[in-house]
Amino acid sequence: MANAEEMKIYEIGYLLVPYLPAEEVAKSVGKSIKSKILASGGEVTSEMAPVMTRLAYVITMVINNKHTKFSDGYFGALRFKALPAFIATFEAELAKDDVVIRSLTISLPNGSESIVPPRRAQAPRREEKPFEIERIMPEKEEEKTVLTVEELDKEIDKLVEPAA
Repeated sequence: MANAEEMKIYEIGYLLVPYLPAEEVAKSVGKSIKSKILASGGEVTSEMAPVMTRLAYVITMVINNKHTKFSDGYFGALRFKALPAFIATFEAELAKDDVVIRSLTISLPNGSESIVPPRRAQAPRREEKPFEIERIMPEKEEEKTVLTVEELDKEIDKLVEPAA
């Protein structure tokens, strides 16, 4: 195990592919993330179990030379202690993993080994409804009579006359 005084605390948030069976998600986290941390001499201090969630936007990832689009995935997080030199290689390995869509690793201050669970559970997103534009037919305008030049001049004179 690495020297505990040199180790820093990190948190990784990750997004896994949605087509994993629910019972295989924990195994995938263990294989793709935890095993790499433990192999480097690090230790996992706490974790938030992955939960299926709808993404704010579609993410495209190349898997087996095909562009694959994801609109949802399993989101989870875990905190761990590791040497700073390990993080760069760890992130590079995760970028090549076909099970991990995205991940973000951040450094935390000492004493923050535990993940604080959210105060309220994430509310499921509303089902997307197709956007419809309401089409309103314009009202039929009244047909206006066409004035001759003389009639137009008379109307203008009436408007211009000084008020008595």
